[in-house]
Amino acid sequence: MYKRIERDNKIFESPEFKKDKYKFNIVSKILLGDEVLLYSDEENYFLARNKVGMPTWIWTKDGLNDKQILDEIKEAISKYLTDLEYDQFTCKKEYYKFLTQSCYEKLNREDYFELGFLSCDKVKSVKQTDGNMVLCTKKEDKDLLSLFVKFTEFANKTLKSSKKDTLEELTEEMGRQIEQKRLFCWKNKDGKIVCIANYLALGGTARIGHVFTLEEERGKGYAANLIHDLTERLLAEGLKPLLYTDYSYPASNKAYINAGYEDKGILINFSCSREKKKTEKEAGFDYDDR
Repeated sequence: MYKRIERDNKIFESPEFKKDKYKFNIVSKILLGDEVLLYSDEENYFLARNKVGMPTWIWTKDGLNDKQILDEIKEAISKYLTDLEYDQFTCKKEYYKFLTQSCYEKLNREDYFELGFLSCDKVKSVKQTDGNMVLCTKKEDKDLLSLFVKFTEFANKTLKSSKKDTLEELTEEMGRQIEQKRLFCWKNKDGKIVCIANYLALGGTARIGHVFTLEEERGKGYAANLIHDLTERLLAEGLKPLLYTDYSYPASNKAYINAGYEDKGILINFSCSREKKKTEKEAGFDYDDR
């Protein structure tokens, strides 16, 4: 039976979880948080979340098919449901399949997102483009902040996140990343910032994120070159680069694979609600009236 556990619990050192440690890299960050909430049976699964509004990560060991244990996890999910319109979760595809097949009443089936996981051991050469990678150093750069904000809005919309970031919060976060020297951009031949990316180093890994190109500058190879150069830099520092991506967006996935990343499979991002959301059909909306 599940219970609340501490961040030093034995399950985080189990051979079963260590096999998935890279794929569940975000759990390492969650465990360092101030408001960490953990539930587990200490053997087969755990649920982990930091702050309210952030996704809860559900890890299950491979081949788990004991219905009683799988149902226990559904009960544990209730511990993470808040008064928000919906709460986000991330799990292996196998467990998400169980939730759908068991008709879990709190599940919002329309909130489904395939999160690809990729890692890199050696970079490959990519088609060169104009410009170069630059370490961001100016907190007052309005063009950089604008791109940073656009990425966050895009990411929240894609993941259907309930988290609402203010401009002040985003400005502070960008400033922190600049101070920590982990925010990079690509400037084209005219010196224009056209693409950004950052990374977070943790336990010998470097998780790349915030990869975003201005809409009018896409298709020119800027993101591929930025990922290539940043990955090469991280490998030279002895870190293992990895990243999560929108599995349904072939263009970005191709850019990563061309730069030397290997596809390691997917996780599912979904949502549940304490009070089940009505779908448009349930609410009486006629799709033919659009």
